[in-house]
Amino acid sequence: MSFLSRRTAGMLLLAALIALGFFNSQAAAQSQQPDFREVVLDFMRMSNANGEVNLVFWIPDEFWRLAAALNPNASTSQTDVVIKVVHPYTILCVASGKNRPFAAPDYRTEAEVRGLIRLKDGSGNIYTPLPQDQLDASVAGLLAIAKPYLERMSGSATSKWYFFVFPGSTKDGMRICDPTKEGTCEVDLGEQAFRWRLPLGSLLPKQRCPRCGEMLSGAYKFCPYDGTKLEQNK
Repeated sequence: MSFLSRRTAGMLLLAALIALGFFNSQAAAQSQQPDFREVVLDFMRMSNANGEVNLVFWIPDEFWRLAAALNPNASTSQTDVVIKVVHPYTILCVASGKNRPFAAPDYRTEAEVRGLIRLKDGSGNIYTPLPQDQLDASVAGLLAIAKPYLERMSGSATSKWYFFVFPGSTKDGMRICDPTKEGTCEVDLGEQAFRWRLPLGSLLPKQRCPRCGEMLSGAYKFCPYDGTKLEQNK
């Protein structure tokens, strides 16, 4: 992960904390389980290929709840209110543009990105971003707080980062993308596909291989070093 992408992850983390109203310097310094930095990077996908630069950051319930947990003074009721607001949706933060030699990328407008981006669940169903007038006012307000904070933290570049909101559940009431359960989640941005294999290891307890003793991702089913079947999180 490059310096730029780590810096990006940090800014998005700060934006989430500010939006929740839970940020303070003591909370930021605390060590939490799971490792929140690892979680942030797990939810992020970046590409700098085919003359384009693209960033997709998936922000599900679990991200908001872990962000709140960074502050031990955040009440359960406060956190539950935020989760209630975001739970009906799948929220993505996206930046997309074309690289230019010796210059900053030529970023697409919000309307251009909206026309390109699609969410695909593990069954292949495709979802388009919800229009602003179909969003609950609370989630629209929450995201409206995050965007200007990003711009204040890092300048005009993040003015080209946009939040897109998709349905959170299928017609059967199942989460379209659940980072804690087996499956896949995909975001298509034009011809570029960003894919998550689920569950995300950063959300699960680490597990130790009983044969070689290596500490491994909680999402692994087999040890990649000796092929031993792993049982801890299954």
